[in-house]
Order: sequence, then C-alpha cells, then structure tokens
Amino acid sequence: MKINNNILLLLLPLCFAACKKDDVTPAADIFYTVSIEDKTVTFTNETSGAVSYQWDFGDGETSTEESPVHTYPDKGKYVPTLYATTKDGRISEGSTVIYIAKTSPVKMNDNSLSDWDNVNDYTVTPGAGETFFKTAKFDYDAQYVYLYIEAATTQSSGAIYDIYLDTDNDATTGYTTDITGAGFDVLLEGSILDGWLDAFNHKGAQNAFSFDFTGTTEFFTVGAMEESGGLLTFEMRLSRAKLKGLAATQALKLGIFATKSDWSATLGRIPAPAQPAILINFE
Repeated sequence: MKINNNILLLLLPLCFAACKKDDVTPAADIFYTVSIEDKTVTFTNETSGAVSYQWDFGDGETSTEESPVHTYPDKGKYVPTLYATTKDGRISEGSTVIYIAKTSPVKMNDNSLSDWDNVNDYTVTPGAGETFFKTAKFDYDAQYVYLYIEAATTQSSGAIYDIYLDTDNDATTGYTTDITGAGFDVLLEGSILDGWLDAFNHKGAQNAFSFDFTGTTEFFTVGAMEESGGLLTFEMRLSRAKLKGLAATQALKLGIFATKSDWSATLGRIPAPAQPAILINFE
C-alpha cells in the first residue's frame, strides 16, 4: 500500500528584485506495507524524506521504531497510522485498515498431514456403528474451511463423497435430511481424490431434493494424502468466497456421506442418522 500525502503550498507575495525566495522542504512521502500472521503484524516502512516516526497501531499502543512488529490483543478491525516527521518538523500521516482474523496452521502444499496434530477444536469420532469414517477434523480461517478425513477405504476405490453445507446457519432454509438442526443450502458431490467435485445450490421446498448445478470452479483444493493398512487419510479445503453464503455466515453446519463409485450403496456417513449436524462457529 502506498499512501501519498504531498502538500503543495503556493505563496504569491508582493516583492521586488530584492525579495529572496524561501526554500521549502517537501513533506515526507509515506510508503509502508503490512504482513499479517495470526495477531502479529510486521510493518515495513519505506517512507522517504523523514527523520523520525511515530506509529499509532489503533489499539491504544504506539511505537517510534522505523519498522515495528506489533501483536494485537484480539481479532477485529484496526486502523494503524504512521506519522512521519521531516528534518524541519513537517509531519505527514498515512493510515490503513487491517483485519485480524483467525488463522489456521493447515497448509495444502507441504505434502504433510502433521499440521493437523494440534487442530482439535472441531474433531468428530463416529460411533460404534460407523465403519467407513474413522475420524474427521475441521478448521477454518477468513478464506477457507479445512477438512481432514480418515476412512477405511483406498484411493483406487473411487468413493464418491456428498458434503452437505448449511451455509447460512438457518435450519428454515435449504434441504432437510435426517441430520437434525440444519437446512442444507449447498451440496458438493464427487470423487474428491480423483479431482472431481461439483457444487450445487438448493432450490424449492425444504423437503425436496432439488439442487441446481452452479458451474463454480476452483472452489476446492486437495492437499496431502496417506494410505496405509487399509486406512486412507487426506485433507482438503473449501474456498469460502466461492460457495453460496459461506463468506458471510457466522457458523457452518455440515454432514458428509460416502457412497460406492457407482452409487450402488452407502459406505458411511457423519453424523449418524437423527444426530445434530457438525457445527463450526466462525469467530
């Protein structure tokens, strides 16, 4: 972000040949960038023409460092301001808006599932009657919802997954199933590990299985996958901006079904019939 605050002062004095023009030092040209990781923000200051700096971080804290690193007390919206002073005392200022939101340790490009080891806020362990799904974990940040699945299957089986999403956290809208407390606005269906997953939006009566194909692309990413001893483990993420209502909602409810590659039989499901939908609260 570049913030220009150049001030042009034009003086038109009445003077004669003996009048001497005053030298005016220009204001500082404010330029800085911000890098956010969790609640910590690194301010990289490239302002020119200044000899001293004063930062107001927008949370009551200040600094006179040239390029400070500041940790905010909580998630939310903040407006930090930089005041830059030139050698003759002229002060320029530049502000920006930053949002401190929850971050996730989960990465899709590290070829590892170990980043899930400390993700435990949303963990589902199916009951004794469920034989396909062994464990499911969920996490989120401002951009994505992350899923971690352990299932008694193989990649070559080509299992098809149906992921039902209540993206407005409103049980009075969307398709109703035997999963309680949710009305599902979005259905994602496909063989995830074969790179196929389609998005559908519900329409019509809540008791009608009626979904329109959206044609949305690039809304999911598959990360690492491991297969050992009859257990298949994989991770994926969903783009909140690409799926109906998911960017704005304060909570997400979901359920996941797995079927054979030819849809001939259901392999497993979470949650169990008549159980509440999995609930993820977005802080």
